[in-house]
Amino acid sequence: MDNGRPTLDSTDLHQLRWALGTCLAMLSAGSAFFLDLDVGPWAIAVLLSGVAVFTWPSLPGRIPIWGHRLAFPLISAAFLADLYAGADTMTALVRVQLLLLTYRIITYRKRRDDLQVVLLGLFLVVLTGVLTLSLGFAVQLFAFTACALALLLVTTLVDVTTGGATAGVGPSESPPARRAIPAWAADVRWLRLWGRLRAGVEWRLVGLGVGLFAGVVAVTALLFTAIPRFELGRSFFLDQLITKKTRTGFSDSIRFGDVTQIQEDTSVAFTVDGVSPERLPGVPYWRMVVLDEHRDGGFQSSSALRTELARRTLQRRVAVEGGVARRAGETERWRFYLEPGVSRYLPLTGAFRELRFNRPMDFQQNIPLRMVVLASDPGELVGFEIEAMESAAILPDPVHANRTREAADIAGLGYWQLAVAPEERLRLEQWVKEITAGEELSPEDFAVRAARWLATRHRYGLESALPVGRGDAVVRWLDGGDVGHCELFAASFTLLARAAGHPARLVTGFKGGSWNEFSGSLIVRNSMAHAWCELWDGKGAWIRVDPTPGSFAVGEPTPELAAAQQRGRTVDRGWGARLDGLRVFWYRRVINFDQSAQLELVEEVQGGLRAWMAEGREWMAAVTRGVVDWVRRPRLAEQWLLIFLLFVALPLSLWAGLRWAEPALWWAVARLRGRGSRGHAAVRREATRWLRRLPGGRSETGELPRVRAELEALRFGRPVDRETARQIFVRARRATRAERARR
Repeated sequence: MDNGRPTLDSTDLHQLRWALGTCLAMLSAGSAFFLDLDVGPWAIAVLLSGVAVFTWPSLPGRIPIWGHRLAFPLISAAFLADLYAGADTMTALVRVQLLLLTYRIITYRKRRDDLQVVLLGLFLVVLTGVLTLSLGFAVQLFAFTACALALLLVTTLVDVTTGGATAGVGPSESPPARRAIPAWAADVRWLRLWGRLRAGVEWRLVGLGVGLFAGVVAVTALLFTAIPRFELGRSFFLDQLITKKTRTGFSDSIRFGDVTQIQEDTSVAFTVDGVSPERLPGVPYWRMVVLDEHRDGGFQSSSALRTELARRTLQRRVAVEGGVARRAGETERWRFYLEPGVSRYLPLTGAFRELRFNRPMDFQQNIPLRMVVLASDPGELVGFEIEAMESAAILPDPVHANRTREAADIAGLGYWQLAVAPEERLRLEQWVKEITAGEELSPEDFAVRAARWLATRHRYGLESALPVGRGDAVVRWLDGGDVGHCELFAASFTLLARAAGHPARLVTGFKGGSWNEFSGSLIVRNSMAHAWCELWDGKGAWIRVDPTPGSFAVGEPTPELAAAQQRGRTVDRGWGARLDGLRVFWYRRVINFDQSAQLELVEEVQGGLRAWMAEGREWMAAVTRGVVDWVRRPRLAEQWLLIFLLFVALPLSLWAGLRWAEPALWWAVARLRGRGSRGHAAVRREATRWLRRLPGGRSETGELPRVRAELEALRFGRPVDRETARQIFVRARRATRAERARR
């Protein structure tokens, strides 16, 4: 029976297949932006090609024959050139995949070409999931799956409609056919196609498909929750094909300006979860790299310091002790999610009792330095938990305390060394005399005066430049009055302290963090990168010194200031915070979901059900007691009024509503079923629906034949008023029920 809807013809199906294939390729290319690989220009080429063929569908037919003949040799040559130029294997593979996608977009595709687009896109999406495990991957995976299924369905419909001969062209066809522009591409109007698609598609079937897809997603989530966890990350070899490089500001060698460049990036560096805001210091300092040797206009870790760090190398370990004794009642664990591309040095505020990774890792640990360093720069998210981590500004170092200065000098540590020219050393000593005024100062007093002296001579600013000239760059900056960033203030204080006879070292990491109210976690961004110093107090500990103007210079702030810093901590409440909170949920429930998380989730569900059942029982008991008390009380006027409303007025109101409001209600339902149809169109659609529902048979008895004739008159005859149509539909419902009861 004709339902009055337009039917998509062969031209419409070809255009729809072309649009879905192009969208799928562009969606797959978008996954390259989640990878920490140098493939941005290639992904942009795919996106631009997709926009071009959407705008001009006849464009692929204008490509010359030699362009098709040279396409695959050129793509192969580009892949070999990438490998020869030293690009890592994974980067070269992704680039060649994007080049193939670009070619498939700008050529008319046959069925097998569409399948190639699906496979190429699936490779990129799976690669993104294995190497990044980002929240964007989950969204992209759902979109890719839906688009790929729609493309395969439309491709099948095209084959059925055309008898297996598609209008696409590929490399295997003859040159004249390859240059031809198909008939469907000669006149493509996307708005008209969308209108025909919207009018011709049975949206109930679309809703059913969406429901089935949602059911599959729900079952998958349930299986993911129920299946026991096992180590999957090392079963893939893809991460071993990437040459991982992290930011130069967080490596064992930096030059002035490296940390400042990181501060221009506002993306998330790492997230701290599972910690109450009261346990966090007002302004936490996340230590990552300790640098002791000043040379060639920058700071670096000396060979002795690297040797000391490498003395304890641990392989394939999940947990490691940090030297802090267990405290009674201490059960809080801080969960860290370190984003890829930040550093192989883990952010720590001090010593800890235990550090536990989410999978076996190779790393180095130095307890006196409070440093944990991964064996290689991670190209994927690194999750770990820390129990009983300290955050004091004074770091005891018994190993260094047991050394005399000569013994340390033999060890080669550069905590006191000044690698500057004699005249520059003399200049530093003169500045030290200005700071001390000829007095013998303790390390703490010297730090306070030196930080104040630096703040009076220089202003803080990110846009700073070193003075041009010879000699040491820090000494040149100190000699002038130029604006400086945190690296210059920290490096200047380090040199001044060493010139005054106090061992000092430079530390890079992060300072601060913003509290996300939606996820209950601390978000630390790359823009919070910072550099400060640690000064030896001569008694057995290092004191944190932050000479950057606006910071609390030496040691711990006063309790009043610390409380004010906690109250003044930045709190994220905007839409960006909502997205960050969603990403933290993804880390908790998917990336970091192990057996302990399974047990925790089961306990939460059980506790929630028990609480809900207890509340339900209390509510029912309260309602029952209220009803019993109300019944036992003497009959008051309001009680009789309530009885009248419940047993008399309410039934009468319902009967009146069904009697007089039924036509309006039926009309609203009919319009909804008719997708907003007006006038007699809604009546026709409702009549069609009832004709399909009427029971059929060879012998129709009773009211059924007359009702069928009336419905056919409504469907194909002249328009009637709403009340007449309603009466016919009422008789159709009664006849249908009577016939089903008879059978």
